[in-house]
Amino acid sequence: MYFGRNTPSGYVTDANWEQFRDVLGMSFAGYTVQDVQGAWKGTPEDSKLVTVTTKYPEKVQDVCQAYINIFEQDAVGLLVSNPMNYVTKECEIA
Repeated sequence: MYFGRNTPSGYVTDANWEQFRDVLGMSFAGYTVQDVQGAWKGTPEDSKLVTVTTKYPEKVQDVCQAYINIFEQDAVGLLVSNPMNYVTKECEIA
């Protein structure tokens, strides 16, 4: 999910973003956030790239819609790819 930080009335501040992270935390057991640069309609903007792995695509849609509603966004970018695989340590069974 690509969350642009420019809004019609200003900017999604760090404090605003930290509050929105509560929505992410309630929706997903884990996620990764990266600061990225992007552009929307030809205007450069700071953005947050949030990566999740989930079996519940409706939660992703809900989070995107929440951001659109809260911060008056035109859209949230969404890239869906194949599920992530995990490499885990092997457990010895005695």
